Amino acid sequence: MEEDLHFKIQMQEMPSAPPKPLIQTSTDEPAKLSVASTSDSVPLQTSNYDLNRASHPKACIFTCLFKALALMFYLIFGESIWSFILVIIFSAFDFWTVKNITGRLLVGLKWENIIMEDGSSKWEFYSLPNKQVNAVDKTFFWTAQLGFTLAWGVFTFSNMVSFTLMKFVIDIIGLSLCWTNLVGYYKCNGDHKQKVKDLQGDITNKVVTNFVGQMMSK
Repeated sequence: MEEDLHFKIQMQEMPSAPPKPLIQTSTDEPAKLSVASTSDSVPLQTSNYDLNRASHPKACIFTCLFKALALMFYLIFGESIWSFILVIIFSAFDFWTVKNITGRLLVGLKWENIIMEDGSSKWEFYSLPNKQVNAVDKTFFWTAQLGFTLAWGVFTFSNMVSFTLMKFVIDIIGLSLCWTNLVGYYKCNGDHKQKVKDLQGDITNKVVTNFVGQMMSK
């Protein structure tokens, strides 16, 4: 009994080993570092269809709205007289809106087709040379013109092949109005680019002429 008591006293007097430090094995910190480095090195990509970045978001909506309504009612009512009436109404609204308002706001262009006294037609194009066109505005405008014109073209060809007369007539109306605006703005855009190119050429010629004149006068 005395030996056991003496042994316990010795065990209590023995110095205890210092606790080992805890080793952190979590991988949260490296993961955070890698994510941070990745986000810093890869820039965020923005869409050209983000209305929050558009200069004229309402014009972007209206350049698509009437086209979409005309096509929607065409698909809903099919060959009925309501389809004929509604497609004409909304296609006419779209034609006037795009020609006179949204084209000027979104891409700085406007076109006119004037009928002369002899019956011939004359294209006239107007553009804003100093206008900075917003990328979102431009994307919405040209996508709407090309996309809906292509859609009406597909329906026109399909109904022409299937000899569906009523739908074919409606398709021709929708296609002709979309196609006219597309061609008008395509020509107007080409005329604008040529004017800008000529203006840059005139400025360059004036700068070179003035420089040569100054050098000759010395």
